[in-house]
Amino acid sequence: MKKVLVLFLTICLGIILGACGSSETAKNSEDTKKVDTNENKKSDSEKENENVQEDENLKGKDVYTNNKLNIDGTVGPMKYTIKSIQLKEMQPKNEQTASLLGVKVGDTVNAVTIEMSGENTSDDDVNFYLGQATIVTNTKEQLEPEMLISKHIEGEYLGKVKNEGANVYILKKSSVQDLKSIEIRIDAPTNNDFEPLGKEVKHTIKVNH
Repeated sequence: MKKVLVLFLTICLGIILGACGSSETAKNSEDTKKVDTNENKKSDSEKENENVQEDENLKGKDVYTNNKLNIDGTVGPMKYTIKSIQLKEMQPKNEQTASLLGVKVGDTVNAVTIEMSGENTSDDDVNFYLGQATIVTNTKEQLEPEMLISKHIEGEYLGKVKNEGANVYILKKSSVQDLKSIEIRIDAPTNNDFEPLGKEVKHTIKVNH
């Protein structure tokens, strides 16, 4: 059991920490192109290596990252921020990791990581489950977070506290390369009697642009 938990942690860190690195996207845009010189020009292979992470269990490639998303909002007594989003392609390198992800060794797993935080502005206890947010993609997939490889976001706010973490979603029928927009939906916060304290939260995030 301990070995399995270590494996879970390794995969989680490999996914999540990649999302907290550079704020640059893996795709080139007109705004980020620089004049080629002998000093600052990088080869395609060098650029490729900058976006790849690898350990004994998993190889990952960043396809798109936006660490300056910072979508802020308020619903009832809750403030929230959708901080960043990352699209990643991963290949498990051993049977244990492949089994955890539900694929074969060497298969490509397409993952979306969304980092969020919530803050209760009330003295009352509030439930607000960012860690259970659903996403709907332009490729017609509706996905729930993969709890074992997400960075847990506590849903109970006992007074004026702040919770944060990251959700990881695994695409089942499409590739992160095909994504153009992702709608995130979060249930309204509730009180201890599970009465809603506002409306459902919805935001659309544009990616791969």
